[in-house]
Amino acid sequence: MTSIAFGGGPPLQQRRDFAGLKFGTHVPGYRGYCPQIKYKVGRTYGDDTHKLALTKDHRLPADPTGPEVRNEAADRLPDATGDNRYTKEMVPGYTGYIPRKIYKYGHRYKEECDYCIDEFLNKGQRNGQKLEDLQRSVRSHSKLDPLRFDPLIREELNRYRDTHPSRPVLLEDKRALTEPPMPGYHGYIPRIYTTEAGLGTRYNRMTKNGLEMFAKETSKDSEIRTLPVNTQSLPVSEMPGYARRMYLTDGMIPKYTGYCPQRRFVFGNTYGDTTRSLNVCKHQEPSFGDYTVKVNQSL
Repeated sequence: MTSIAFGGGPPLQQRRDFAGLKFGTHVPGYRGYCPQIKYKVGRTYGDDTHKLALTKDHRLPADPTGPEVRNEAADRLPDATGDNRYTKEMVPGYTGYIPRKIYKYGHRYKEECDYCIDEFLNKGQRNGQKLEDLQRSVRSHSKLDPLRFDPLIREELNRYRDTHPSRPVLLEDKRALTEPPMPGYHGYIPRIYTTEAGLGTRYNRMTKNGLEMFAKETSKDSEIRTLPVNTQSLPVSEMPGYARRMYLTDGMIPKYTGYCPQRRFVFGNTYGDTTRSLNVCKHQEPSFGDYTVKVNQSL
């Protein structure tokens, strides 16, 4: 006889009669929903559920069902060749992806893998057959006649070329280096957050400034690489201001996480006013090192 765990044995009513359960009585430990049970006190769980079943709409539990009957899929699965991933020899402990495996439970790993792989392969074959039928149906119909003939299109293109000699015929696949991206672009744009190029402007202008600055620096670096090695320092006039000075006279941008000397000893002002009041920002020398040298010489 099939065990009770797999749907065999006596029916549900015979089991309830054998246990002596009253109508509507739930077995203690039942975790399902029972209406109004939380308002009943002073009696056993079986008596409370029995009385509630007499006064409230009660639905008897359904008979236990056996396991899902599945077809023997292992015989239809392909053999392992070393190249195919899904085969009939799936080993328990495999951590790779099995199609639809997360929706199957209650069976051994091998049975679930066989059923899921067989369903996946069959679905792929059916979809391939549908695609072939669609392509065959498309090929069976005659081709549509074009609304415009080639000579007329050529004349229109030639006329456009004559009237717009400076415009490109086809758009370039690659954008120019200094062309700003569309607003909403989340990629990296150089120089817009580390310099003053991104202050007080729209996204289009800000990204354009950053890209132009980056292109200018790149071309300058390429020119310097071709020059002979010079041990003397580069003149100050040929270097951009932000390349020599980190703390600008305009103050630091809010949310700047770098170190600002003496900032922690100043409070009561905004971040911009605080940094502008510091010596590292309010001096007029090319760099803070030049400022400290000048201060030491004046002492």
